Amino acid sequence: MIKVHCFVSCVCEAVKKTEGTDHRPYYFGVWDADFDVLENGVLTYHSKRIDHDFFHQWYEMLYGIKLHKWYDEKQSKQENMEEMLRLLESKKPHQYLMVMLDLSKLPERENKFHQSPFPHYVMLEMTENEEEWFMYDPDFRWEGVIPKDRILAAIEDPSAEGGYFFDASAIIPPSAETVEAYFNTCIKHDCNPMTDAVAKIIELYAAGEEKYPLSGLRQALRELPVLAIRKYAYEHAFAFFWESLGYDDEGFEDWCNDIERLVNGYTTIQYRVMKLAMTGNIEIKDEITAKLEEQNILEFKIKRGLQECFEAWSEQQQKHKMKEAIL
Repeated sequence: MIKVHCFVSCVCEAVKKTEGTDHRPYYFGVWDADFDVLENGVLTYHSKRIDHDFFHQWYEMLYGIKLHKWYDEKQSKQENMEEMLRLLESKKPHQYLMVMLDLSKLPERENKFHQSPFPHYVMLEMTENEEEWFMYDPDFRWEGVIPKDRILAAIEDPSAEGGYFFDASAIIPPSAETVEAYFNTCIKHDCNPMTDAVAKIIELYAAGEEKYPLSGLRQALRELPVLAIRKYAYEHAFAFFWESLGYDDEGFEDWCNDIERLVNGYTTIQYRVMKLAMTGNIEIKDEITAKLEEQNILEFKIKRGLQECFEAWSEQQQKHKMKEAIL
């Protein structure tokens, strides 16, 4: 399965290591996860107005584990790093420490989005060598030993402010009722927020105002690929329901193909946006608008298909519950 959200992937690492628990329902919140549009009309996956409270709360409701936010924005960076060191030194094997760092400061790591800065959550462990730490990045499926001072330098970057600590020794499998509540909270059948935001940004820059020059559109949508991969979260949801319902693999692959088309559609949009920004040919805007409408139609189709799977799964769970009550 493709990983699509660094915060979610980090906390799911503990769930995956616990027998009898399933991390896939947690990804329901990712396909339309929060993003921001800054005052200058720039789309971004990371800003001071974005927090992880939604995922924080639902992690506890689904798996019974409380996430402790050790990073305090009111404290200095040095004070926060001292707290991180304290937690690392006293950490037990079943405890996890997450920290946000600027991934672009670690060139030995592949930064597939070529962004600087690139705020990103990873997990840390101490090693027997005081000068090295073990770092693992569940989102990009990477792990390895890196010099401690290099990691600290990446954490020190002003763009990186965040960290969580949790004890996974008492993880519980999510109940069907909680999974149902979470799915109903996450699914949006009346809108596709990211696509709608992209459409508004394009209209803003194409309006001809001096504050929003058409040439700035490329920068405004630079982070679209980072947000687009979140749509792979639909695969996790289909896989979860599909497996429980015992549906055939061929039907699952068909939905995966649609999801792949949806993600690739944003790549097409970004290329056309770059062309529009460079050439100033306003006719390209009509092509982009048409492609955005295609994206909406496709994503609503995916959501309807997922809703049907969810309803079949809910019915299955209800039958299991009735059967258990009779026994």
